[in-house]
Amino acid sequence: MIESILRFFVNNSRLNYFLFILVFLSGVVFYTKTPKEIFPSFELDMVSVNGHYTGASIDMLDKMAVKEIESEIKNIDGIEKMATVVSAGKFNIILELEKRVDKYNTAQKVKDAVTLSRQNLPSDMDEPTVKVLEVKRNLMRIAVSSDTASQTELIDAANNLKDKITSLKNISEVLIYGDSDKYYDIRLHSEKIRALGLDESAVITALSGLSYIFPIGTIEDSKNGYFFVSTHNGPKDAKKMLQSQLKVAGKTFYLKDIATVSKRFEDTATLYSIDTKHALDLNVKQSNEGNALTLSKAIKALVKQSNARKSNITYTIHDDRSAAIKDRLNIVISNILLGLILISLLVTLLINKRMSLIITMGIPTSFVMGAAYLYFAGYTINMISLIGVLIALG
Repeated sequence: MIESILRFFVNNSRLNYFLFILVFLSGVVFYTKTPKEIFPSFELDMVSVNGHYTGASIDMLDKMAVKEIESEIKNIDGIEKMATVVSAGKFNIILELEKRVDKYNTAQKVKDAVTLSRQNLPSDMDEPTVKVLEVKRNLMRIAVSSDTASQTELIDAANNLKDKITSLKNISEVLIYGDSDKYYDIRLHSEKIRALGLDESAVITALSGLSYIFPIGTIEDSKNGYFFVSTHNGPKDAKKMLQSQLKVAGKTFYLKDIATVSKRFEDTATLYSIDTKHALDLNVKQSNEGNALTLSKAIKALVKQSNARKSNITYTIHDDRSAAIKDRLNIVISNILLGLILISLLVTLLINKRMSLIITMGIPTSFVMGAAYLYFAGYTINMISLIGVLIALG
């Protein structure tokens, strides 16, 4: 059987050349498509349960919510360890799973258990969330800065770029630092309210009825005959809010008849600057399956388009991890090529040129075939795997 196969390939030498070229080129293609990292990727066999209960103390939250949830999920099969962190107004339960347990199936069981415990939790408490923990790798950071643009323009530009980046495959998260939530202050004029024969508390109650369209917050100040009602994430145009129609005590009027609306931003939790200029910073993270080099190339193309479009806003890429990955992998690959050249020279001097040619062609072919295996097996090309190739070459 084996002898007939060998005889077939010996008699069809051109087929051998064709198969060799096909295998080599296929391996090169798979090498370019295989994700490249500095270190091997790994998965977390963990499930988290997060909950929030605004205003609750640590002891109250532990007794009224955490204990109830823990009692429901502790008997689920496949959970090896359960760790809980409770702080004022929120809690986090981390479940470490046993080996070879389907984490997504276990997460679904945890969701069902949390749903069952919901009847014993406070009615005004937020619904606890269950999710499978995944590794998120920092890819790069992008600064959005300008000398002339306003805070609103910077935030809009950052959000537009964020939407484009998150649409890319294998981008797990994009965080914006230095931004702030948008508010609309409704300034109610008490004299105009009284001139219409209306009660101020009734007008504020009617305003809260607008919350289905414009989410209404709380009264922040009521001095000097003015009332300020903050709205979170309301309409982008304050004029639309002024056109809102209200009905109080049988009287119909527009909001503009009794109030003025102004836009402002909440004080940001973080401040960011680049080259002494005020800026916003986008932290881009990739999923465990993403190819850092491919994603970096796609994001750089988006940033280049954005810089060409916005003359008064500058987009600057920094902390690009793909550059470090490329540099470190190139160092190892250059050592592999150097070793291949030395082996070829030694074989040429000590044996003959024909044997040197076979080795010179065989080693790269074996390497790209190994890269094809890494691609289909879902592994990455990293420093550890390349050092293994270097050791085998030696």
